Amino acid sequence: MTEVVPPAVPRRAFNWRATLLIASLALNLVFIGGGVARFFVHERMGRITGISEMQLIPGRFFGDLGASRRAELLAIFKEFRDEFRDGRDARRQLAGVLADALEGQPYDEAKVKDAVQAFTVRSSTLIGRGGDAALTFIAKLSGDERHLLAKRIRERSSGGRGGGNRE
Repeated sequence: MTEVVPPAVPRRAFNWRATLLIASLALNLVFIGGGVARFFVHERMGRITGISEMQLIPGRFFGDLGASRRAELLAIFKEFRDEFRDGRDARRQLAGVLADALEGQPYDEAKVKDAVQAFTVRSSTLIGRGGDAALTFIAKLSGDERHLLAKRIRERSSGGRGGGNRE
């Protein structure tokens, strides 16, 4: 008796184009879904003031607050905004004065020292006003907000490696 062998079914060639189209569609849907979820789930934070005003206050702290409280607290920094902007502008101008002194012919070491000293004094003043803004800000916080701020400061200072676990 002879063995009956079923006819060989031809294998279909792998369709790379269809695979790539499906993968592209899936990736697009993931990104679109992420964008939609972020828009509907998270509150919009708006613009947080610049780095000069916020060196002591981690930006992540504001993400923990509700929108109305965040706006109320950010208004404190907005009161200092013009002063910070003027201070940064003055430092840029003083940096230009230093550049001019460095290029001067003949080289005048006294002008360079004066330019560096003026820049340092202006920077110190700006940092001092940032401290004043931070103190004004901290005075407006509730007890729970102060504890949350302390936690966020610890996290930032430890590089996010568990420094905020202290209660």
